[in-house]
Amino acid sequence: MDLICTRCGEPWDLDYVLHEEPRAFKRHYGRIDRCPCCPANPPELSSRERERLAMVTEIANLCRHDIEAAAKMLDELGLL
Repeated sequence: MDLICTRCGEPWDLDYVLHEEPRAFKRHYGRIDRCPCCPANPPELSSRERERLAMVTEIANLCRHDIEAAAKMLDELGLL
């Protein structure tokens, strides 16, 4: 299961984010606000990608503490 960076759209394995390199990410529960792949300036994204990342953000915010549920929902909705 993956989580998605809401800044650049990069997918990250849930176990990697939570257990292997947790300090490499700026995140709030299951919402990744910045990842190791993020450029210094926010990338220019298409309107479709911005909409997808907005949905990812909302799902992560709704699930809050249940990070696994957020990752599962992203997968089920095809947002990865």
